[in-house]
Amino acid sequence: MKQGNGSKLQQGWASGAAASLYLVGAIHMGIFAFATGQVGSDSAPLLGFWITGCAVALLMLAMVDLRRGEALFGTIGMVFGGLLGLGGGLSFVRSLWIPGISPMDGWWFLSAGIILFLLLPSVIKVSWILFGGIAEIGITLTILGLGMIGVFGSPQEPLKIAGWLALFFAIFCWYAATAQLVNTVHGKRIFPF
Repeated sequence: MKQGNGSKLQQGWASGAAASLYLVGAIHMGIFAFATGQVGSDSAPLLGFWITGCAVALLMLAMVDLRRGEALFGTIGMVFGGLLGLGGGLSFVRSLWIPGISPMDGWWFLSAGIILFLLLPSVIKVSWILFGGIAEIGITLTILGLGMIGVFGSPQEPLKIAGWLALFFAIFCWYAATAQLVNTVHGKRIFPF
């Protein structure tokens, strides 16, 4: 059921976009803590399990959006849930058996950054604010990917830069989720989005 204008509830599927953004923000907060050394490198498997758990919910929410015919938000959800959530989460879990940074992960994160850039022509039609957030995380993943591949020499500095950019993206996600939720519940634009 979704809430329409007034107090009546209507039957139907609600968008999963706000819930997805809250989850993506939480994932990026964990990535910030890990990448900037706020937590030890031994916490990588724990972060991986946490990201993988969130990824399952993200994939389910993306399916809801696709079911509703929201191709853009469904696709964004699949990229964050599948490629970055399951893939990134399992990459952190891999550190239980193979410690350290793998150049293969770098290629993976670089491809995710490229995919997010390819989404920008569609995103700009929906929201300039969303465009800025997706562009920022695309840049973040590109820096992270190139750093892990070894383009910048040691991956430690690009990892820290990507960590701080992940924090900014987490804050963006939480704002965007709150704006969508509040605007939907109130049936009018209260927060810009």
